[in-house]
Amino acid sequence: MNSTAPAPNAPAAGWPDLADVDLLRTLVETERRRRRLDAAMRAAVAEAERRGLAADTGYRDTAELLTDLLRISADEARRRIDYAAPQARPRSRKVWRVLAAAS
Repeated sequence: MNSTAPAPNAPAAGWPDLADVDLLRTLVETERRRRRLDAAMRAAVAEAERRGLAADTGYRDTAELLTDLLRISADEARRRIDYAAPQARPRSRKVWRVLAAAS
């Protein structure tokens, strides 16, 4: 971004004066930062879950820890835990048929 572009969290008053190219750059840069922060949060939540940090700090589970620590809803805490946990992908029936035929 050039020096005339407001930061991604600039007050709304500056947005109307922003050149189109600078707004486009701001959109791209903000999304890049959001993705990096999202990946960091996923990794931190997964590590807290792996370590059993909730039990070690007196919480019933990781969802309760996140709800209290981050001031988010229990539903949001569970979404973050589910998102952070590696999920085994179920194989499609087609894949199973291919595997069975190859045996």
